[in-house]
Amino acid sequence: MTTNNHIPLIGKIAGIDKNQQACVDVLTDALEEAMKGRITSLALVVCMDDGIATVMAGTNGGALNIGCDDLKLKIHAEMFDRKRPGIVRVK
Repeated sequence: MTTNNHIPLIGKIAGIDKNQQACVDVLTDALEEAMKGRITSLALVVCMDDGIATVMAGTNGGALNIGCDDLKLKIHAEMFDRKRPGIVRVK
């Protein structure tokens, strides 16, 4: 990942597993797009050992709602498709 200035943003982090690295990669991609001015609204759900957290920013509530519905369908498909090992990274 690089910023507009071609400076590495975030790379591989030692001491985390592949699922945690996939989360870092998704966040890095989103940050990079936000820094380019391409993201106008954002909803974030994080799962931690001690619970979950949610946060939103922006003004496009309709698109956020549609995006959340789409995400729920993707999560459901990943959870119940027995051919897949589970969610690692879903675009």
